[in-house]
Amino acid sequence: MRPATAWWIAAPGKAGLRPAAVSDAPGYVALRARFSGLSRGGESLVFQGRVPESEWQRMRCPFQEGPFPAPVKYGYSLVGQVEDGPDRGRWAFVLHPHQDRCRVPPDALHLLPPDLPPRRACLLYTSAPADD
Repeated sequence: MRPATAWWIAAPGKAGLRPAAVSDAPGYVALRARFSGLSRGGESLVFQGRVPESEWQRMRCPFQEGPFPAPVKYGYSLVGQVEDGPDRGRWAFVLHPHQDRCRVPPDALHLLPPDLPPRRACLLYTSAPADD
Protein backbone atom coordinates (compact mmCIF):
# COMPACT_ATOMS: atom_id res chain seq x y z
CA MET A 1 0.00 0.00 0.00
CA ARG A 2 1.29 3.46 -0.82
CA PRO A 3 1.94 5.97 1.97
CA ALA A 4 -0.99 7.95 3.29
CA THR A 5 -1.53 11.67 3.69
CA ALA A 6 -2.63 12.78 7.16
CA TRP A 7 -3.81 15.97 8.83
CA TRP A 8 -1.39 17.01 11.57
CA ILE A 9 -1.62 19.80 14.09
CA ALA A 10 1.88 21.28 13.81
CA ALA A 11 1.45 23.85 16.59
CA PRO A 12 -1.53 25.36 18.40
CA GLY A 13 -3.73 26.91 15.71
CA LYS A 14 -1.63 25.59 12.81
CA ALA A 15 -2.29 22.41 10.86
CA GLY A 16 -1.43 20.88 7.52
CA LEU A 17 -1.07 17.71 5.51
CA ARG A 18 1.93 15.43 5.94
CA PRO A 19 2.93 11.99 4.66
CA ALA A 20 1.91 9.23 7.07
CA ALA A 21 3.21 5.72 7.50
CA VAL A 22 0.69 2.94 7.03
CA SER A 23 0.99 -0.15 9.21
CA ASP A 24 2.18 -3.33 7.56
CA ALA A 25 1.16 -5.51 10.51
CA PRO A 26 -0.08 -8.92 9.40
CA GLY A 27 -3.83 -9.40 9.60
CA TYR A 28 -4.59 -5.67 9.48
CA VAL A 29 -7.28 -4.40 7.10
CA ALA A 30 -6.77 -1.56 4.61
CA LEU A 31 -9.33 1.24 4.53
CA ARG A 32 -9.49 4.01 1.94
CA ALA A 33 -11.07 7.01 3.63
CA ARG A 34 -13.87 8.91 1.92
CA PHE A 35 -15.23 10.99 4.82
CA SER A 36 -13.79 12.34 8.03
CA GLY A 37 -15.55 14.40 10.65
CA LEU A 38 -14.06 17.16 12.80
CA SER A 39 -15.49 17.63 16.28
CA ARG A 40 -16.30 21.18 17.33
CA GLY A 41 -15.60 20.20 20.93
CA GLY A 42 -12.60 17.99 21.64
CA GLU A 43 -10.82 18.49 18.34
CA SER A 44 -11.19 22.25 18.62
CA LEU A 45 -9.44 22.09 21.99
CA VAL A 46 -6.65 19.96 20.51
CA PHE A 47 -6.26 22.28 17.50
CA GLN A 48 -6.03 25.33 19.74
CA GLY A 49 -3.54 23.61 22.07
CA ARG A 50 -5.96 24.00 24.97
CA VAL A 51 -6.07 20.41 26.29
CA PRO A 52 -5.02 20.63 29.95
CA GLU A 53 -2.02 18.47 30.80
CA SER A 54 -4.21 16.68 33.36
CA GLU A 55 -6.35 15.39 30.44
CA TRP A 56 -3.63 14.36 28.00
CA GLN A 57 -3.97 10.64 28.71
CA ARG A 58 -7.78 10.65 28.75
CA MET A 59 -7.97 12.66 25.49
CA ARG A 60 -5.65 10.33 23.54
CA CYS A 61 -7.46 8.76 20.63
CA PRO A 62 -6.87 5.37 19.01
CA PHE A 63 -3.98 5.45 16.52
CA GLN A 64 -2.94 8.95 17.62
CA GLU A 65 0.64 9.89 16.82
CA GLY A 66 2.57 12.56 18.63
CA PRO A 67 2.01 14.13 22.03
CA PHE A 68 -0.17 16.99 23.18
CA PRO A 69 -0.06 19.85 22.57
CA ALA A 70 1.76 19.33 19.21
CA PRO A 71 2.81 18.11 16.78
CA VAL A 72 0.01 15.60 16.91
CA LYS A 73 -1.99 13.52 14.42
CA TYR A 74 -5.43 13.48 16.00
CA GLY A 75 -8.99 12.55 15.13
CA TYR A 76 -11.57 9.86 15.73
CA SER A 77 -14.09 9.85 12.90
CA LEU A 78 -12.98 8.17 9.68
CA VAL A 79 -15.32 6.50 7.19
CA GLY A 80 -14.15 4.65 4.11
CA GLN A 81 -14.22 1.53 2.01
CA VAL A 82 -12.43 -1.67 2.93
CA GLU A 83 -9.75 -2.38 0.31
CA ASP A 84 -8.91 -6.00 1.05
CA GLY A 85 -10.13 -9.20 2.66
CA PRO A 86 -13.63 -10.66 2.76
CA ASP A 87 -15.27 -7.27 3.37
CA ARG A 88 -13.64 -5.58 0.38
CA GLY A 89 -15.83 -2.76 -0.93
CA ARG A 90 -17.90 -2.50 2.26
CA TRP A 91 -18.20 0.85 4.00
CA ALA A 92 -16.77 1.03 7.51
CA PHE A 93 -16.23 3.47 10.37
CA VAL A 94 -13.06 3.55 12.48
CA LEU A 95 -11.89 5.69 15.41
CA HIS A 96 -8.78 7.00 13.62
CA PRO A 97 -7.04 10.32 12.94
CA HIS A 98 -7.83 12.11 9.70
CA GLN A 99 -5.95 10.62 6.75
CA ASP A 100 -6.73 9.26 3.31
CA ARG A 101 -5.87 5.61 3.98
CA CYS A 102 -4.97 3.43 6.91
CA ARG A 103 -4.55 -0.18 8.01
CA VAL A 104 -6.11 -1.24 11.29
CA PRO A 105 -6.87 -4.43 13.20
CA PRO A 106 -10.16 -5.94 11.97
CA ASP A 107 -11.79 -5.42 15.37
CA ALA A 108 -11.23 -1.65 15.05
CA LEU A 109 -13.57 -1.49 12.04
CA HIS A 110 -17.30 -1.08 12.39
CA LEU A 111 -18.95 -2.23 9.15
CA LEU A 112 -21.86 -0.01 8.16
CA PRO A 113 -25.32 -1.35 7.50
CA PRO A 114 -26.21 -0.98 3.81
CA ASP A 115 -28.95 1.57 4.54
CA LEU A 116 -26.67 3.99 6.46
CA PRO A 117 -25.28 6.76 4.22
CA PRO A 118 -21.47 6.76 4.65
CA ARG A 119 -21.34 10.56 5.02
CA ARG A 120 -23.72 10.31 7.99
CA ALA A 121 -21.55 7.60 9.55
CA CYS A 122 -18.99 10.29 10.48
CA LEU A 123 -21.29 10.96 13.44
CA LEU A 124 -20.76 7.46 14.85
CA TYR A 125 -17.92 8.69 17.06
CA THR A 126 -20.59 10.06 19.38
CA SER A 127 -21.76 6.52 20.12
CA ALA A 128 -18.64 4.40 19.57
CA PRO A 129 -17.44 2.56 22.68
CA ALA A 130 -14.35 4.01 24.33
CA ASP A 131 -11.41 1.84 25.29
CA ASP A 132 -10.97 1.70 29.06
